[in-house]
Amino acid sequence: MADFMIRFLICNVFISGIIGILLIAKRIFKNNLSSRMQYNLWFLLLGLLVVPFIPFRLIGFPQIFSWLGSLRNSPASGTAITMGEAAGINRTGNTDWMNDFALSVNSETPSIAGYILLGIWIVGIFAMIILVIKSSLRLHTLEKSALPLQNPEVRRLYHRCLEEMGIHRNIPVYSTAFLKSPIIVGLLKPCIYLPIHLISDYNESDMRYMLLHELQHYKHKDAVASYLMNLSGVVYWFNPLVWYALKEMRNDREVACDTSVLKMLEEDAYEDYGNTLINFAEKVSLTPFPFVAGLGGNMKQMKRRIINIASYEKPTFIKRVKGMTAFMLTAV
Repeated sequence: MADFMIRFLICNVFISGIIGILLIAKRIFKNNLSSRMQYNLWFLLLGLLVVPFIPFRLIGFPQIFSWLGSLRNSPASGTAITMGEAAGINRTGNTDWMNDFALSVNSETPSIAGYILLGIWIVGIFAMIILVIKSSLRLHTLEKSALPLQNPEVRRLYHRCLEEMGIHRNIPVYSTAFLKSPIIVGLLKPCIYLPIHLISDYNESDMRYMLLHELQHYKHKDAVASYLMNLSGVVYWFNPLVWYALKEMRNDREVACDTSVLKMLEEDAYEDYGNTLINFAEKVSLTPFPFVAGLGGNMKQMKRRIINIASYEKPTFIKRVKGMTAFMLTAV
């Protein structure tokens, strides 16, 4: 386990570099990548965060090249050479340099240091789990205190939004006095919670936009992303760049959700949707609950979203092709 901790820290150096590459790529391809693609880029990072915990060693490029070279140089008699044997033919020049570096660090680092780092990491994980449990208990209290939505106008509007989105599942809607902004909660049994003050100040167009926004979270399975992001934050609690990347991913999720709503609207309704965010900017807030997605955010996030709405244009075929090309280049 001490050796694992040393290698885990080395992997974090490379992960930090990859985060930098993603941030640079997003800036370079900003005008080509759609909001949804910018959000989806972060799933590449979530996949890479799993790599240090894979229990087996992946085949590296040097082993592949050595195997191909052995096939080319094999005698005409067709002697069979396995990939494992080929990988061992030229160990000196073709070994994975990253693993060599890890091994050299392991040989020079006292095992006690590895165990100390492991202990600190585990203590940090337990502390993060306690915070998540505390927030989850607050969310559970909110769920118990919420009441089924009674307002007939909002209920009728909600069912129209479900039809407009093509969602056939009847997602329960509740009202609560303990929220400032709407949220959607739940992976297997999703529920929408609306603040009472928004229901009492009922405005049909504003409520429609907020409901469409929450339903977009459901349609794109953002609850799964919320669980993955919170799990990553717990495991990588010590890496500030991972925390920054997760924060950017949450911001991109809301921008992507706004864009998905805009695609459903007529062009003359874009300004109304932006005005809805502006009108409620002082009322909504970043939700303190884990595993939820909502309309809220801090003022900096709101500003970014409003700028995105103001500059939004429905993508053309050429722009979609450019966006897909930029996405693939960044992924590679």
